[in-house]
Amino acid sequence: MRLVAFFSLFLLVSPSVLAETEMLSRFGVTLYLPDNWRLLSLDELNAVDEADSLSKESVDVQLKGREKLSKTMQAGNLELIFNTEKVKNTGGFYDNITLIETQDQVPEAAAQIKSTCAALPSLLSRTLGREVKLDTCEGRSVQDYPAFVLSYAGDTANTRIIQYMLQLEQNRSLVLTLTYHNESLAAVEDFESAVQGLRFN
Repeated sequence: MRLVAFFSLFLLVSPSVLAETEMLSRFGVTLYLPDNWRLLSLDELNAVDEADSLSKESVDVQLKGREKLSKTMQAGNLELIFNTEKVKNTGGFYDNITLIETQDQVPEAAAQIKSTCAALPSLLSRTLGREVKLDTCEGRSVQDYPAFVLSYAGDTANTRIIQYMLQLEQNRSLVLTLTYHNESLAAVEDFESAVQGLRFN
């Protein structure tokens, strides 16, 4: 099932009232987020890569994940937005939102949604090498666009993932993924508000 390929990709990455920032995505949408969220540039990602490669605390798995993320961003296939308001006691983890475009179809019919939700836990578990239990797996509508929504525990301790897959055109879907620390309820509110307030260019 091709859904698993991009759902698993994002696991490698990983409020006070603030002014909203308008973020124009290369994927043809505009997001509105508080200005503590920043779109990560390739130069910034490369600087992090270099710092990590020199750190004695870095582990090979993290570096390999970052390398794959860097290549995906450099190819123009992914955008990463991170929350500059870091939650205390979370090590090097920052809440983040990724955007990626795919040609996959959003499951819309009730039977299709049911069968996809039944198959995904075992498929994701095999792909990610850990047990995956879905907290949310359902079809929704976002501004009249069909959407498929998942939520489950992240790879990093005390983190969770929320994913929206929106069918924008016949063979064009946009996947937005929030990876957040369990204590970051404001990040969830920011993400949900941004998804519901998407402007399609």
